[in-house]
Amino acid sequence: MPSSNPTKPNSSDASNSKKPAARQESMRETVESIVVAFLLAFLFRAFEAEAFVIPTGSMAPTLYGRHKETNCDQCGHLITIGASEEVDDAGYLRSRLETSLCPNCRAPNSIKNAPVFRGDRILVNKFPYELKEPRRWDVVVFKYPEEPKTNYIKRLVGLAGETILIRQGDLHRVEKDGEVRVLRKTDPYKQRELQILVYDNDYPETPLLEKGWPHRWTTVVRDTDHSKQADEIDDDGANSGVIAGWSETTDGWQPQKDNHSFRLDGAGTAKGIHWLRYRHYVPNSDTWRSVIESDADQATDERDSLDDFGRKPPKEAKPLRRPMPQLITDFCGYNAFSQGNNVDPDTYFWVGDLTLSCDVQIKQLDENSELLLELNEGAHRYRCRINPHTGEAQLVSLIWMNRDKEEEAELGKATTSITGPGDYHLEFANVDNRLCLWVNGKLIPFGPNAEYPLPESEDFGPQDDDLTPVGIAARGMNVDVAHLQIHRDIYYRSSHVEQPQDFSPWGHEQDEWSPCSAHPHLRSLLSDPVRWNESYKACARDAKFELGADEFLMLGDNSPRSKDSRLWGNDRRAQHRHAVPRSALVGKAFFIYWPHAQPFLNNGEGYPIMNHSEWKPEGDKLVERSVKDYPSDRFPFYPGVGRMQRIR
Repeated sequence: MPSSNPTKPNSSDASNSKKPAARQESMRETVESIVVAFLLAFLFRAFEAEAFVIPTGSMAPTLYGRHKETNCDQCGHLITIGASEEVDDAGYLRSRLETSLCPNCRAPNSIKNAPVFRGDRILVNKFPYELKEPRRWDVVVFKYPEEPKTNYIKRLVGLAGETILIRQGDLHRVEKDGEVRVLRKTDPYKQRELQILVYDNDYPETPLLEKGWPHRWTTVVRDTDHSKQADEIDDDGANSGVIAGWSETTDGWQPQKDNHSFRLDGAGTAKGIHWLRYRHYVPNSDTWRSVIESDADQATDERDSLDDFGRKPPKEAKPLRRPMPQLITDFCGYNAFSQGNNVDPDTYFWVGDLTLSCDVQIKQLDENSELLLELNEGAHRYRCRINPHTGEAQLVSLIWMNRDKEEEAELGKATTSITGPGDYHLEFANVDNRLCLWVNGKLIPFGPNAEYPLPESEDFGPQDDDLTPVGIAARGMNVDVAHLQIHRDIYYRSSHVEQPQDFSPWGHEQDEWSPCSAHPHLRSLLSDPVRWNESYKACARDAKFELGADEFLMLGDNSPRSKDSRLWGNDRRAQHRHAVPRSALVGKAFFIYWPHAQPFLNNGEGYPIMNHSEWKPEGDKLVERSVKDYPSDRFPFYPGVGRMQRIR
């Protein structure tokens, strides 16, 4: 269910629940309140500010509500899971979360006993909108139009008088002449803060790789056999490994021992350009369980089958069948949890707006050295070509005429700090029809040339190349690349309520896509981009929102789990049920001053000082009982300094 994500003032409970009152503040909350008092007294007494706590996850990952954290048992990556659904509005336990999927390797993890934390505590500046107009992309606290005593927090995306369109995950504005323009994040640094992890190569799915699962990053070459396709199946019923004309090779980039980095020794050779590409191989829970259970069975067999000399006989692991790559979707690990053993992530919408980041160590250069970064999106391919001698970076749009011929259109040029051998951190993004390049954290100024239009008439959908959407290439140099990460942009779902003409409270909720009788479900087509696009186009719906004078549109960053402007009721019989009037604005959220506190000692879990409580039937009444094995507060702890930050 979508999360409403109301905010709660520190001094009181903003909920109107009729259930028993919440328990008194714990020792930790008391300490936090004292800290807040000093902060407000000494740092913010010059202007009006108020502290709020975030109870739910509709603004994740920008703001965390009540949540759990653990490290994946298989790849070691940090897992952060929304846990607000465990408790009711008064803080009493309803049911515990059992399982979560790792956002990186998708392995199922038991989280029943993982520590639970309250949501972020934030500071809200309450006077800026009295002096200036609200700005798009501000994170705003406002009075929920349907219940004016309740505070909500969302991101402001639509301004007064605009008509906003949500289409395939992006926000657009409909101009007076009917033209539709994409709405970009005004500040590219804000864009970078909002993105969501797709894959971090520093945390590979090692147990699967040891059984033959393909590496997501690998050295590839354009296959000369045009008859081979991305969906070709070999004699064993597995994928052949040829993806959109790319096939694996042992020539070129070489994985290093840790499998986290790659090296190219291309200096002093006559060979051309060498490619390293990402393929989106996504293991499901069944794959993981088969491997985990197989390892457990093998360990048991080895214990029970010693030879006459007490030795364990060697046993070969059964290799995994090679999977098909998939499209990158709007999967969000914060939402991938279940009260049972099976997690259904419910994500099958393609996301083409991606960001590549990596560390590049240039060791030796030839005269013709060149470094390329490439991002695919549908029929379009965008490259950043860097001359490591001069530092010049060139943005180009690439069109494949066929697999042997390509045409390039230059978009813009700029100078970077990449001049000669050295260590560089690169980020290349294609988000909201704009290309961005950061070098060592600094945005390279390509100006308006980095923005490109896409005709509204174009059939914008995934192609086979979106199964291998990110690439790095180099020629004439010795170079290492490491810390490879891929992130995606926020995908705003166009689910909405169609409002009757009489502005009545009733309305019909429309999903972005519902299965059509003549088309298969999108989930089953993630490895077949062309058919996925056909099915999506046949059944998809845009969402349009008109705003009047002094009205604003608010959306949550966690679109699949946000009860925001798209889905509000209309008991108030407003002309625009989705609109927030200017009079309802409370202020702008600007700082996370107290993220969850991190316990230490006792193997990093601290010591329980208070447990959750729940209501249990006893005879004909409900009795409050403590849940002995589920602490709600732990001690000692230290503040999560890493998330004390400005809210973008």
